[in-house]
Amino acid sequence: MSKIDFINKILAHGFPKLKDSLEITQVPEIFIIDYKNDGCFIVKYNEKNQPFIQPNGIVALEELDHSKLFTIKNVRRLALIRIDGRKGVIGFGTSQCDFVFFDENDFSFVEFKLNATSSQPSAISKNREKAVSQLLNTINEFDTKLSKNYHGLNLEAYVCSPDFYPRLNASWQALAEDFLEQHGIPLFEQSGKTCK
Repeated sequence: MSKIDFINKILAHGFPKLKDSLEITQVPEIFIIDYKNDGCFIVKYNEKNQPFIQPNGIVALEELDHSKLFTIKNVRRLALIRIDGRKGVIGFGTSQCDFVFFDENDFSFVEFKLNATSSQPSAISKNREKAVSQLLNTINEFDTKLSKNYHGLNLEAYVCSPDFYPRLNASWQALAEDFLEQHGIPLFEQSGKTCK
C-alpha cells in the first residue's frame, strides 16, 4: 500500500468528511484555487482545454489568474485535502490553513493570503503571523489524528502571499527560522512547489 493510501486510511477515521474533501491526482502539473467559501480545489481541464473545478458538480472558470493559484510541478501521484470552507474536513470554526497535500515524499500545509491588498509593513506582518497561526492549528490537528506519525514523509509549510510582499526580508526570515526551530518544519513564502 502506498503512503498516500495508508495515510488517507488513517485520516478517514479521524475526519468523517474526508471523502468529500479529498482529491487524488496524477497530472504532472496542477493548479490549486481557493474558490469562494467552498475551499481549495484542483483546477481541471475539459476536452476544449477550458478550466473547471468540481465543488458540487462542474463549475467553469472563465479566466485563471495565475497570481492567485498554488502550482505543484513534477507530480507523480498526489493527495489534496481541503481543510477549511464548506467542503473542508474541518470546515468553519477554528482558524485553520486552507489545504494540505502529500505524495510519497512530503506532507505540506498551505495557507492562502493571495487576496491581501495592503502593502503596509504592519499589515504584511499581521497577515504573515495569522497565516503561521493557521498553519500551526492545522499541524496540531494532523499531529493528533496521525499520532505525529507521518510515515517518513518530510513536513513543510507554505504561506502563499501576493507578489508585492517583500521576499526574504529580515522579518520573514526571522519568522521562518523561529518556525523551524520551534516546530522542526521548514516554512516557505511562495506559491508553488516542485515535487521530488
